[in-house]
Amino acid sequence: MPSLSIVIPVHRAEDYLAGCLDTIVGGGGDRLEVVVADDCSPDGSRGIAERYAEADPRVRVVSTPENAGSGPARNFGLTHATGDYVWFVDADDELEPGAVDRVIAAVSDSEARPDVVLVQHRKIRETGAVEPGELVDLARDCPADPGDFTLEQWPRIVDYTHTPWTKVSRREFLTSIDLEFPSGWYTDIPWTYGLFRRAKRMAVVTECCYRWIQRAGSSITRTRDDRHFDVFTQWRRTWEDLEPVADPGVRTALFDHMVRHLLLVIGNTERVDPKLRREFFDRTSELFGRYHPGQDAWRPSGGVDGLKQRLLAARAYRSYELFRLGWRFGRFLRAPLAGRRARAASAGEPPQGAPRPPEQPLRGRSARAGRS
Repeated sequence: MPSLSIVIPVHRAEDYLAGCLDTIVGGGGDRLEVVVADDCSPDGSRGIAERYAEADPRVRVVSTPENAGSGPARNFGLTHATGDYVWFVDADDELEPGAVDRVIAAVSDSEARPDVVLVQHRKIRETGAVEPGELVDLARDCPADPGDFTLEQWPRIVDYTHTPWTKVSRREFLTSIDLEFPSGWYTDIPWTYGLFRRAKRMAVVTECCYRWIQRAGSSITRTRDDRHFDVFTQWRRTWEDLEPVADPGVRTALFDHMVRHLLLVIGNTERVDPKLRREFFDRTSELFGRYHPGQDAWRPSGGVDGLKQRLLAARAYRSYELFRLGWRFGRFLRAPLAGRRARAASAGEPPQGAPRPPEQPLRGRSARAGRS
């Protein structure tokens, strides 16, 4: 039996799948299994996966009965996995060099046998800019043992990205609990927090293991679509599943995370159509009021985020929209100045408006040569 099964849901991924698989099959030896769950992809994705399967017996290709989305495809792939642990990886992302062996070591060498292991990631934007994930910073403030903790011991772990590819789960644990990915968009939300609620032992790997590559058109975070309203269904599912949890720290941490997440979604013009922003805001306000843990447990933060949270609490959409437009206009005005300052800095010039240092007299031959 392999130590690790990597399950990859695949749909319209022919441009990226080979790159993803290349970063996986180089490690793990006979302790690795790769299950490619073809979600009835209409392009050449299945053919690519089958070529890898012909060349590497650790790779298997299975097909869903019908196209149902990445969540159900992960559920289907899980039923074919045989490893001790399961890691869901997206077909348009990649693993860091050595990540497979690093994760296998983490799940195999631990006497604790954690139910869930969270791994660090980095986000790679289309511009090439790289942003590290939050796990390292969160772990610095962990109030428990980061190698053996529960959600109640570390509620703020909910602030780590709720994507499934940052979680490696013990397969027997995963198949024994009443938890599956639902259909629709934002299915990661109820799955992740349902996983956290049920896990008796969790651990973290702070070395970077995963590359989240943002690509235009391949991510719902970069797609304007009415299905972004699915996020409300998924958050309600999350809270219904959390009903047995009485711990006020968990409920407060999750409420804070939900509010920040929903404000992030509504503020992204690449997701929510401006014509639908008011409806999205109103539905966010409704969830805000329904799940608020109480004034003594949660208060708005400071700065810009806190102002948006207060407007949300007051259901003040017009004020929110005016503030949002004003902030974006101010950012537009600041951008040219920031660009001029950056260009001046690269040229060795002082920023515009900054006092210039006094000219120093140049002496001797070498000084004149330096001027030419």
